[in-house]
Amino acid sequence: MKNRCLKNLSFLLNSLSISYFTLLLFIVPSAQSAPVKSLSLSIPTHQPFDLMLVGGGMKTCSSQAPANCQSEVKFSADAKRETRYVFNVSWLERALKHPRLQSLNEQQKANLRQAAKALPPVSNSLKNSDVEIGRLHSDSLTLASLEQAIVKIDKQFLAHLSDQQYYTLLDLLEEKQMLADGTLLQEQVLLDSTTNSHAATLYQLFTQQALAKRQQSNPNAKRPLIAVVTASARDPFEAAHYYVSVFEQIGAEVIWLPLDAALQAGIATRQCDQLEMFRQQIQGNTDRARLYPKQVELQKDFCASPIKLYQLLNQIDGLFLNGGDQSLTLKAWTTSDESPSEALSIIKKRLSKQEIVIGGTSAGTAVMADKNMITGGTSDGALSFGVFATEAPSERCEVANCDASVPATAVTYREQGGLGFFPFGIPDTHFSQRDRYLRLLLLSANADSKMAFGVDENTAFLVDLSHRSLSVVGEHGVWALAQVERLKQSQANSEINAISHYLTPGSYAEIDATGEHLTHIRLAQTAKLTPIMSKQSDFFTWVMNACRQGIYSTSLSDKYELTITPMAVLSCQGILNQERGYQSMGLTLKALEQ
Repeated sequence: MKNRCLKNLSFLLNSLSISYFTLLLFIVPSAQSAPVKSLSLSIPTHQPFDLMLVGGGMKTCSSQAPANCQSEVKFSADAKRETRYVFNVSWLERALKHPRLQSLNEQQKANLRQAAKALPPVSNSLKNSDVEIGRLHSDSLTLASLEQAIVKIDKQFLAHLSDQQYYTLLDLLEEKQMLADGTLLQEQVLLDSTTNSHAATLYQLFTQQALAKRQQSNPNAKRPLIAVVTASARDPFEAAHYYVSVFEQIGAEVIWLPLDAALQAGIATRQCDQLEMFRQQIQGNTDRARLYPKQVELQKDFCASPIKLYQLLNQIDGLFLNGGDQSLTLKAWTTSDESPSEALSIIKKRLSKQEIVIGGTSAGTAVMADKNMITGGTSDGALSFGVFATEAPSERCEVANCDASVPATAVTYREQGGLGFFPFGIPDTHFSQRDRYLRLLLLSANADSKMAFGVDENTAFLVDLSHRSLSVVGEHGVWALAQVERLKQSQANSEINAISHYLTPGSYAEIDATGEHLTHIRLAQTAKLTPIMSKQSDFFTWVMNACRQGIYSTSLSDKYELTITPMAVLSCQGILNQERGYQSMGLTLKALEQ
């Protein structure tokens, strides 16, 4: 396999002057990784597409997600099974010396020392030269165990830490996991041992479309070149091997690009010697060179010679964006004044010429918005507190003390949008599973967006930009909002009207020229869709009631009344046939007088 990759990638190596050793680290999994296997998947027929918007929750068998694996699966000794932390006195003292923890007061430091001493003594002495903490397996803790040890000393300790303090402490205590011979443990992926095949099908569908893009200029091509960018994660290095393994097992040539907010800042300021500082201040991670020295070196190389990055972006056939925080992804592709970077300009130009397919999951989907990129909040938060065009509070605000400008669960969004790949409305993710119907409806109305799309987990929304066509593949479906309009009788009495559709796998629709209506809707007959597991599945029940009764109303948080009305003869055909798909359901959300 490695020889085949060397041959296929020779053109890249020659043009970029990147050593075989450096580049292959991020194209081909290590020799200890699971072998490449030919997957036996039933791939649905589909229209050509330019964008794949995945709703997150891609269930894949890996050493860190064994619940997604078949029961007989076994991983090799060098498989990383979880992130672990070393918490002993010596290693804690090393962490407390770091500049980013100098803001801890003396009582906080004393509490941490007391917590470390309270654990069974194992190895409380570290040689200054021995920073490879992965050798000290006996001091290793899970995150839950680490937090439990600290909370035993001070129940409010973690809640009172700022994000900087909390994540810096974790990063400095994180264990570098290795075997006795120095082999680095990495997450292993086994796609063909996954119990739920939908994620593997989505990856393969994306790879096939990338190959189709490659064959436009090279009809004899057998494998596409796919680039993975993991900038949505606070620690982009950690997920690199996972995604490389996934696409390599599918049959693609894969390269992980170390493009994140830190690299973008380094390129823009020409201060590549300050990458560590940028990682801390912008990306939010610390001490990554200790854990991922080769990836950090690759990032330095791309910073010093950004032309290598740009040339690769002009060569790839597919670009895949990971999940995490869409605001971090945006910073990776834009300059400090929020203008498109050279890298983003290249990708946008190639997308407009239909030379590349772009995919993303979770945050990687949300960041594709052309306008009004959603950044946080819940349906309950939207009902209780409202929608705000401002920066989202920290994800820790629900459990920690935050000095945020808006409540932790209020819906937040960025008016200017994200990367601008998806021009047809607001994309949202983890949709039915996290009951995000009302957050998307209220956001669309407040942002004056006529259309919006909520993608369920383990499901993808395929977009053909030139034909303005949409199709759905995967496990669940996509909730589409159209003709969203806010009517205001008074400041305290407003009304939101919209039309909703739920497109199941195999369904197809088009967006009209006004960008307000879905047309040519073809709902697939999918009577045996997997039930959606969520804390609140009330919305689908309300739709069923509307189909049976002709209209249905319910009050929400004593502040709104939602009315659902079938608007067409075919609106309820699927529902009444015990299917989940429906079309043309009228929604009216009316504020109640207080």
